Amino acid sequence: MSEKINKEVMQEIKMYQAQDYEIEEETTEFYVMTKNTASVAVHVLLALFFWYTCFIPNIIYYFASIKKKKIMK
Repeated sequence: MSEKINKEVMQEIKMYQAQDYEIEEETTEFYVMTKNTASVAVHVLLALFFWYTCFIPNIIYYFASIKKKKIMK
């Protein structure tokens, strides 16, 4: 009976680990799992920074290439 429960518990733990949870504490009665959120935030920040820096040269070129010519009569 306990072997069946252990398999079910291990399957549930593996399911949560696949969803980016980590075992924080393990006792004889329970497991404490926490979700790892740091990696997602870093990837979002890097993606936004990269997206922002992609357009900086285009913006500089746009404003640098606008020129007015004044022709005197």
